Amino acid sequence: MDQKETPDWAKLSTALRGALGDRGAGLVSLHEGRRAREDMGYERYHALGYFEMGMQAIYDILVQKGVVTEREVQERIAELKAARDNG
Repeated sequence: MDQKETPDWAKLSTALRGALGDRGAGLVSLHEGRRAREDMGYERYHALGYFEMGMQAIYDILVQKGVVTEREVQERIAELKAARDNG
């Protein structure tokens, strides 16, 4: 059985979860992550892969707590896309 190679972004998402979690900055607990996944709703939950779901949960929690705003995240995404496209 061939196993898929874990993409680099997925490895980074694991590191981010650790850095923000109980043993890191303490911004996102295991229980909050579980709740955020459960609150996604059926369609969204089943449309996302494992790592995508984890990142979406972290995003939702950080926005709910006011650590970042949706606007800040969208602006940063736009900056990164522009840098990639012009780089």
